[in-house]
Amino acid sequence: MKIGVEGKNDYALYGRRGMGHRRAKAARRRSIQRFLLAMSVIVVVVAIGLYYMFALPEPTTSPAAQAQASASVKPLERTALLAPLNLPADDTPHGSRMEWWYYNGILKADSGERYAFHVALFVANGLVKQTVMHAALTDLQTGERHISQSRTGGEPTRRDGDGFDFSDGGWQIAVAGQQQQVRVPLDGATLTLDLGDTRTPVAHRAAGSQTPGLIDFGASGISYYYSRPRMQAQGQVVIGDRVVPVRGDVWFDHQWGDFDVLSLGWNWFALHLDNGADLMLYQLFDKTGRKVVTAGTVSDARGATPIEPGQVSIKPAGNWTSPKTGVPYVVEWDITLPSGVLHVKPLAVSSEFDSSATTANIYWEGPVQVSGSAKGEGFLELSGYDRLNSARSAAK
Repeated sequence: MKIGVEGKNDYALYGRRGMGHRRAKAARRRSIQRFLLAMSVIVVVVAIGLYYMFALPEPTTSPAAQAQASASVKPLERTALLAPLNLPADDTPHGSRMEWWYYNGILKADSGERYAFHVALFVANGLVKQTVMHAALTDLQTGERHISQSRTGGEPTRRDGDGFDFSDGGWQIAVAGQQQQVRVPLDGATLTLDLGDTRTPVAHRAAGSQTPGLIDFGASGISYYYSRPRMQAQGQVVIGDRVVPVRGDVWFDHQWGDFDVLSLGWNWFALHLDNGADLMLYQLFDKTGRKVVTAGTVSDARGATPIEPGQVSIKPAGNWTSPKTGVPYVVEWDITLPSGVLHVKPLAVSSEFDSSATTANIYWEGPVQVSGSAKGEGFLELSGYDRLNSARSAAK
């Protein structure tokens, strides 16, 4: 029958058409899905752009102002990369390239006699560690001067918590924060002192620096540096068989770091003024005599303030040449501060210390008196003049 054949053919024809129709619908459905997905991505991107355009605050300063602000940001100080000063733990030795503990003062007896002294304990770390001691005692009545110096290998100290006790050959320096002891044997004399302090130590820093207790010497290195400007001392001076009880205010310094003490010379002042202020001032110069930096600290019972650049000038006012070594020193000075002009003159001009046997240098260290806009007393240290004199002689 034809019906059977025709029916079969019709079924095949329309069946194939139906299947093609379903495939077309599926393809359109996939195209619509891809279109909707693409539109969703576009919507999300536009929404994020609108958020950042309208939701975030606009800059409050112009690009020029922002550039100026960036330029005004201070660079990170080299001193800020080091550990901060930590007392009393930092009273003890540190093992740095150079370190010293230093005392000076003018001591008075009940009878009115006066004696000036300085004592220094150095520890140097080079190929070998060495400890050096310097001391001088001057009778201000007679001008008689007693000195002593010693050097030993290693570091003969005994640590005790945050303090230490150095003892060697009759020398003793014991430091335990606010309480300290000094015993020094000199040629024909002995000095023994007990010292105490109730004030906060003065942590020196450069003006504008945010790191107290650290001073940057540039190419010469960085130094930790703090002082106790007015330690109350009492003890005795023994000259021959004569024992003289004494007392007075003593200046104490502690300085250490990986700095080079031979690349620079200095004029250093430690002054007790009658108005209660204490002035630490230093002027550094290179081997040619060129001034490198002048800085310092003014302190009293209320606190300490670094001297701003341009606030101070130090001018030579008088010379003295050592008859023993031939080294010329500037021993008189005029110091100009915002508060006025200070005139500094030596109480004992013959205060040269020849330490060529222990540290291969010669320096001037002695007591001074202060007059002018304020009165007072203190100590002056002149270091590097021997090298400066040698450099000038070699240049001739």
